[in-house]
Amino acid sequence: MDESSRQHMEDCFLRSPSDIRTTNVPAVPKSQAADNKSRKTELHVLRLNDESRQMTMDTLRQIHGPEFQLDDISKYKDRARGGHGVKHSYWQDRGTLVVQSVQGVSSTRGNDSDGDRLRRYALAKLENYGFQAVHCLEAYEHCSGDTEAALLLLYRRYMRIPDEEQLTLEPPSEQEILDMRADEKEALESIYDKAYEEREANRVWNLKFRIDHLLAHSPSEVRKAREAVLAAAAAAAQAALDKKKKPPLRCRNFDRDGTCKYGPKCRFAHLPQQPTESDTTKKGSRYPYEAPFIYLKTTCHDIPHELRLRYARHLYKEAREICRDGIPCVYSICDLLQSNEQLAGRLDTSAFPSPKRSLFYDEPEGGGVNSDAEHHQAPKPSHYARGQTSRNDGGHQRNVEAQTRENRRLLQQFVERRKEERYQKIIDGRKQLPAFAEIERILALIESSPVVVISGETGCGKSTQVPQFILDNWFFRALQLPAKDNLPHVEIICTQPRRLSAIVSGGASGCRASGSHWSAGGLPDPTGKQGVAKHATQFLHHGHLVAATGLGSATRRRYPRDRGRRTRAIRGARFPTAKSSKKSCLRRAQGSESLFSCLPRSMAALFSDYFSGAPVLDIPGRTFPVQQLFLEDILEMSDFVMEYDTKYCRKLKKQEQEILERELEYADVQASGEAPGKKVKDEKLTLAETYQRYTEYSKPTCKSIYLMEPMTINPELIESVLKYIVEGSHDWPREGTILIFLPGFGEIQSVHDSLLDNALFSPRAGKFILVPLHSALSGEDQALVFKKAPPGKRKIVLSTNIAETSVTIDDCVFVVDCGLMKEKCFDSNRNMESLDLVWVSRANAKQRKGRAGRVMPGVCIHLYTSYRYQYHILAQPVPEIQRVPLEQIVLRIKTLQTFASRNTLSVLLETLEAPTEDSVLGALTRLRDVGALDAEDQLTPLGHHLAALPVDVRIGKLMLYGAIFQCLDSVLTIAACLSNKSPFVSPLNKRTEANKCKRMFALGNSDHLTVLNAYRKWLDVARRGNYAASRNYASEHFLSLNTLETIADLKYQYLELLVSIGFVPINVPRRRKNACDNILTLTGVEQNHNGDNNRLLTSLLCAALYPNIVKIMTPDRVYIQTAGGAVPREPSHHDLRFKTRGDGYVKIHPSSVNSQVSVFQAPFLVFQEKVRTSAIYIRDCSMLPLIAMVLFAGSDFKVELHDGDFLFLLESGWIILKAHDLETAEMVQCLRAEMIKLLEEKIRDPCLNLLHHKNGCRMIANIVHLISKNS
Repeated sequence: MDESSRQHMEDCFLRSPSDIRTTNVPAVPKSQAADNKSRKTELHVLRLNDESRQMTMDTLRQIHGPEFQLDDISKYKDRARGGHGVKHSYWQDRGTLVVQSVQGVSSTRGNDSDGDRLRRYALAKLENYGFQAVHCLEAYEHCSGDTEAALLLLYRRYMRIPDEEQLTLEPPSEQEILDMRADEKEALESIYDKAYEEREANRVWNLKFRIDHLLAHSPSEVRKAREAVLAAAAAAAQAALDKKKKPPLRCRNFDRDGTCKYGPKCRFAHLPQQPTESDTTKKGSRYPYEAPFIYLKTTCHDIPHELRLRYARHLYKEAREICRDGIPCVYSICDLLQSNEQLAGRLDTSAFPSPKRSLFYDEPEGGGVNSDAEHHQAPKPSHYARGQTSRNDGGHQRNVEAQTRENRRLLQQFVERRKEERYQKIIDGRKQLPAFAEIERILALIESSPVVVISGETGCGKSTQVPQFILDNWFFRALQLPAKDNLPHVEIICTQPRRLSAIVSGGASGCRASGSHWSAGGLPDPTGKQGVAKHATQFLHHGHLVAATGLGSATRRRYPRDRGRRTRAIRGARFPTAKSSKKSCLRRAQGSESLFSCLPRSMAALFSDYFSGAPVLDIPGRTFPVQQLFLEDILEMSDFVMEYDTKYCRKLKKQEQEILERELEYADVQASGEAPGKKVKDEKLTLAETYQRYTEYSKPTCKSIYLMEPMTINPELIESVLKYIVEGSHDWPREGTILIFLPGFGEIQSVHDSLLDNALFSPRAGKFILVPLHSALSGEDQALVFKKAPPGKRKIVLSTNIAETSVTIDDCVFVVDCGLMKEKCFDSNRNMESLDLVWVSRANAKQRKGRAGRVMPGVCIHLYTSYRYQYHILAQPVPEIQRVPLEQIVLRIKTLQTFASRNTLSVLLETLEAPTEDSVLGALTRLRDVGALDAEDQLTPLGHHLAALPVDVRIGKLMLYGAIFQCLDSVLTIAACLSNKSPFVSPLNKRTEANKCKRMFALGNSDHLTVLNAYRKWLDVARRGNYAASRNYASEHFLSLNTLETIADLKYQYLELLVSIGFVPINVPRRRKNACDNILTLTGVEQNHNGDNNRLLTSLLCAALYPNIVKIMTPDRVYIQTAGGAVPREPSHHDLRFKTRGDGYVKIHPSSVNSQVSVFQAPFLVFQEKVRTSAIYIRDCSMLPLIAMVLFAGSDFKVELHDGDFLFLLESGWIILKAHDLETAEMVQCLRAEMIKLLEEKIRDPCLNLLHHKNGCRMIANIVHLISKNS
C-alpha cells in the first residue's frame, strides 16, 4: 500500500490501517511515538471565486485584446508519470471540507408567490443578455414589472441610443415595410433553415449560430473541445440522414374539413392547421429604415458578459450604417458576427455603465453609438508633478539673515553666561580634565590639518571637551570682530557608537549653557537635514551621521563650503564600525570638511596610517588606580566553592565524579610534572594540569576552576562576589556603585531575579537599588542609571557592553566583568545573522576596568582566569565591517561619482580593517537577487531608489511597494518599526503582564500587524488627548513612548525620501518639533485607499522579504472519540515544526505573537531575520495569504503538471501550492507576468500615475481584489 492509498484509508476509517501480514504488532511507547511523529506541510489548494475569475479575465483581455484566451493543457507535460513526484513531502487530501458557497434553506421555494417567481424569471432573462444584475433590477422596477420595456430600457442605456432618432430617408407606407420584411424572412429561412426562427411575428427574429471565435473565450468550451469533435461527427452523420427524408405531404381533406375518411391509414399527414396570427407589429417600428435592436445570448455562461455587449454594440453600429439606405441588414449582421477576421481589433472598448452607479447616471464623456463621431473624455495626465519637500535642493536654502541673527543671539548669550557664577563653576570643573591643558595644541592641529587623530585614556575629556573647545574658539574670535562684520558660521557634528552614548555626551557638554545650541542624541534623520541653524553642535551615533551626510553628496549640495565650516568628530570608542570605516574611506577619497577622530590609544596608529600619517595628539588619562583581580584571585578570597550538583558545573557523569574525588587526593602530587602549554585553554586541562597551572592557589580554588563551565554565567558566583565586596574582610571602599557586565538581556534577568531573592541585596532590605541597563529597556528605565542613590544606599547596575563607552556612572567604584558579550555576526553564505556569545577582547576588558576608576580608586574583578586574559582572548574585537551585511554600503558606494570608475570590491578592500572578499561578493549576489543590481553589477532603477533610502534594501522595497499599492501610511509605520526597534517593552518584574498586553494587540498571526495595531491605537489616543494621555496609554500598555515618537519621526523622514524620488506626488511641509503623526491626512485618501487591508500588507511583506519564508510542518492527524463520533484533534503549538530552506528546522522567537499559536490557516510565514543564539530563531514573522505567494514571491516561479494536478513551484520546488484547475493556474501566471511588467515600468518612471495608466488602475484593483477575496 503506497502512501497515498494509506492516507485515503485513514480518512475513511478514521484510524491507521492495520498490517494484515502479522497479528503481533509491537506496541510503540508513547514517548517514542511522540518523538517519531511524521511532520509535513499541508498542500493547500488555491481557488479563485467566480467574481475573481471574471475580473481577471476582463483585465487580461483589456491588456491583450478581446481575443485573448488562456493556454490549453496541451502546453503541459505531466512530469510525475512513472516517477516519485514532488508532493511526497506534503499532506494531501486530508478530508478537509472546503466551503465554496452558502445558500440559505430556511425559506423554501414553495412559499414563494407567483409574483416572486415571475420576478426571478424576468431578472434572469434580462441578465442572460449580459446586463449587470443591479441594472436589471433597477430597470425592472422602473418599468413596473414590464420585462419587454425593461429590456428596451437597458439596451438604450447601454448602447446610448436616444429615444427619437432622425432617419436619413423617408420610409414608405407601413404595408411596403411589411412586404420588405416578409421578403427578408423568406430569404433567411432558405439560407439558415432551422437556425432561423420567428419568435414573434414581425417583431422578434431568433437566429442560432456556433461562433467559434466567441467560444474560444469560454474556458468550459475549450475544455470540451476535444470531446466535441466526436460529437460533431456523429451529428453531421445524423443530419445527412435527416436530409434524405422528404417532409410528409399534408392531407387536403383533413385541411379542408378537419376529418379524413381514411383515418390513420391515410398516406398523407394529418397536421393541425396553424392559427392565423394577428399583426403584432411593434408600434413605430420602421425597420429596415431604422436599425433593429440586436441582443446576444449564449448557452456558455462563462463567456464574459462585457465581451458579448461589445459585440452587440459593434453589430448595432453596422446595422445603423446599412439601414441608413433602407436596406435589410440581418444577413449582413449574421455574416459579420461569424467572421472573426472582420471583427478582430475593431471592437469599441469604451466602458459600459458602471454597476457602482445608477443605470440613469449620465457619464460625463460622450461617445454613444448614435453620435457620428466618437466623443472621448479628455485624456488624463499620464504623470504627476514631482512633489516638493522643505528639504529639496533649492526648496530650502539657508537664510543668511536668519543665520546671522541666530549667531548674534548665541554670541550674546555666551557673553551673558560668562558673568554667571554657575558658568564659572563649570569652567573650574572642566579645567580639572586633562584635555583642558591641551586646548591650544588641539585647536592648532585642527586649523592646520584636515584630519586629526586624538587619543586618550577613558575620562580624559576627549569626547565632551574637544567640541566645546572649537565652539569657544569661535565665540572668542567673533568677539574680536567689528560689530558690523558678519560672523563666520561653524557647525560641529559629533558621533558615538551608540545612541545612548550620544545622549550622555551631549548632556555632559550641554550643561555648559542653556542647551539651545546643543542637539544631543540626534534623532535618526536619514536626510541629514535637522534644524542645523539652531544647533551649533549635534551629537549623533555613527549610523545617523552616515545617513545625515548621505556620504557627503547631499550635504554638500545643501551647504556649500564657502558659506561656513563643518567639523566632524568621530568617537570610535573601541574599534572602527562598518559606518565609521565607510566615512573614513570616503574622507580619504575626497577632500571634504575637517575631520578629527577621538580614539583610545590602541586605535590611534591605525587611523593615522590610514589617513597618510595624520597628526596624532595624545591626552593623558585622569583615572584613579584600579586594582585588577581575576577568577582565581576572587575564588581564593571569597568562600565560593563549585559543587557537582549545580547546573553551572561542567557536565560530569557519576563515574567521572567518583574518579574526580580520588584525583583530588593526589592531584597535587601529579602536578609536579611539566606545566601545560600556555595555548592550552583552561577547559581542556585535566585536574592535575589545573593544579600545575595554578600552583599558588588552594585546592578548592583549582577544583572550582576545573569544574566551571566557561561559557556560562553563574549567578551564584556573582552573588558570592557581591557579598565579598560588601561584607568581606578587605580595605576596599565601602561605598560606591557596583557595575556588573553581563552578555545580554536574559542573563541580566537571571542575575536580577537571583539578587531579588537574596536577603542582603533585595531592594526590600533597603540597602541596595538594582538597576538593569539594556538597549531593549525604555528610555525612562535607562535614565535610572545616571541618578545618584539616596544616602545610605548603593546601586548595583546590571549592564551589557552598552556601559563600556561614554556612559559615565559618576559614583562607580567596583566593576564585575563576566568576560562574555553578545556579538552580532552575519554568515554571508547562509544569509543569516547570529547573536553569538563570545569572549571579550583585552581592549574590551581594559575599557571595562576603566569604568571603576573615574571618581576614586576602584576594583575590577574579572570572572575569568588571568591565563585566558593573557593568552586566549583577542587583543581587539572583530571589526564590525567584517561581520555585518554589506548591501547598504555597496549601494551607497555605487551612487558616488567618486567611485564610478572603480570596482566595488576594490573600494571596500581599502577600508579600515576591510571585510573579506566573500562578504562583498555575497552582498553583490543578494543585491542582484532583490533586483537592485543587474548582471553587470550596475544599479538598476530599483537599486537607485533603494540607495536613496537609508534602510535595509528589503525595507526600502517594502516602502516602494506600499506607495504603489496605495497603503502608504501603514507601510511607513511597519518600515519604521523594522528599521528601528519594537515599541513593546518588557520590564524585568512585569514580563507576564507585558506579554499578555502585547497579545491583546495581536492581529492576523502577524508581528508586523501587531506593532502596527499598537501604534495606531496609541496614535488615536495622542490625537484625541494630550501628551500626558499618550504617555499614560504607553505606560499602561507596556509601550516605549520614546520609541513610538521615534517611529513617528522616521515615518515623516521616509515620506520625504519617497517624495524626493518621485513616488509620492505631494508637497511635504516642514514638520514642527514634537508634532503628532499626520501622515495619513497629509498623503490623502488616494495614497491610503488600501491602508486597512491587512491581507495586502502581509502580501507586500512577502514581496519585500522573500526568500525569508518558513514552512509550517504539522504532524499526522490524530482522531479522538466524542459523543458525536470520531473527530480530528487539533495539534498544540508544541507539535508544530518550522523549517527554512537553508537552515532546516528553526524556532519562532518567544517574543513573537505566533510562538504560542497551534493552528495556522496558511502553511507559510514570512520573517525579517534569523538569529542564532541557543537555537536558530526567527523574529517578527507574519502568516502569508496563499495568493501572495504566487503573485509576489521570487523570480523562480513555475507552473507544472504533476499527476493530473497543476502545481505552483517556488524555490526549485521547495515551496508548492496546488491550483484548483488549469484555468486558475493560467490566470495567475498571466496576471503575475503583467504585474511584474507594470511594477518595472513604475520603478523606471516613478512619476508615472498608475491611476491614469491604461492598465495600471485596473491591474492594481484586480490584484487587491484577489488578495482580499480569496482566502
